[in-house]
Amino acid sequence: MSINSQSMKIYIITPIYASTTKGDGATPLVHYFAREWVRMGHDVTVFNFMARFPRPYYWVGKMFQHQFNSRLGMLVPTHCPRDEDFVIEGVKVIRKTLIKYKPHTEYTHDKTEKALDVVRNECMKFGIPDYFIGHWDSPCMEILPRLKQEFHKPIVLVLHSNQFSFEKRYGNKAKDALKQFDVLGFRNRAALQDFESKYFKPARSFICYSGVSQAFLKAGERITKTFEEPIKNYIYTGSLIARKHSVQLYEALCMTYPSGDFTVKYVGDGAERANIEFKYAERKLGKVEFTGRIPRDSVISHLEQADVFAMISEGEIYGLVYLEAMALGLIPIGSRNEGIDGVIVDGVNGFLCEAGNVNELASIFSKIKNMPQRQLLEMSKAARKTALEFSDVRVAEKYLEDIKEG
Repeated sequence: MSINSQSMKIYIITPIYASTTKGDGATPLVHYFAREWVRMGHDVTVFNFMARFPRPYYWVGKMFQHQFNSRLGMLVPTHCPRDEDFVIEGVKVIRKTLIKYKPHTEYTHDKTEKALDVVRNECMKFGIPDYFIGHWDSPCMEILPRLKQEFHKPIVLVLHSNQFSFEKRYGNKAKDALKQFDVLGFRNRAALQDFESKYFKPARSFICYSGVSQAFLKAGERITKTFEEPIKNYIYTGSLIARKHSVQLYEALCMTYPSGDFTVKYVGDGAERANIEFKYAERKLGKVEFTGRIPRDSVISHLEQADVFAMISEGEIYGLVYLEAMALGLIPIGSRNEGIDGVIVDGVNGFLCEAGNVNELASIFSKIKNMPQRQLLEMSKAARKTALEFSDVRVAEKYLEDIKEG
């Protein structure tokens, strides 16, 4: 019988989870898996162990939010998290804060024991899970090997970075800790290959792709891109931070459309908005729109109006926004040798460009602008087909298949 047809108990341990606290820097990424597993009939509990720093840490984060987000390439917490238990879309979440005084350091022994006691109590009350699954290295590398020793159940860890930071946190203990995991997950192929070249080849590993929500897939069913008019409508979705090269997108469009016959919409917010506005004030070419940060499903109406999605970021772990655009049949342009490479196949379901390369991006824009309608329709169809293969449901099912014992 398939692992997905059997009801399982799954305990997830992660420092980042879908949030009820505004400004805590949380992402719902792990929740999308947990939600689908609950819908499949599995019993899922999430232990969200969050670092809690002295209050001045959050005051500084709030004062310099845009600068930190742009420089670090991540959302910096601006509000102090709190302990709470809640249920979101059928997923039981136990959130506990663990005091830290310095970011990117190992938890003290007493804080690790506090977290372990929370999981132990749940095991005693509601049963030992079939799998302990961790997302992000801390505090998972400290907690999960101990749980494996005590409860004799397989442990899984998904690493969420292309540049592994666990050695800075754990030092020489890192490799030994990682070898205790039954399965290691990576967010893209490049990260897995880099890990194997630097450290060791895991006994079992998998690529932990994110999935496209049904809202985007259903929108793609009712919307058909015709490309009857000349290509001129572009869109970017994501944080406006330096490593995502949103300014270079506008510069490449100016090179491709010297008459200014184009529209580019930026869905998101960040420090780079000021630089884009400065470039626009200098050149006064095209039409530039900013929506600010909006809810995920609200992006759909903006994608409907565009022909091409472009984001040539570096250090991109995965990039679900590409697949969301592909679900609606847009022509996607992503970064070569980054997280989306391999999902976007150059010249088949989109294009790949060197991260931040303005000249190459302008060349791709020119190619798309001059492509016959038939080729555009074929690429659009291929993009949507790829998105269907990466639906929320399919990637959640594949996740469980990939970690099951042989």
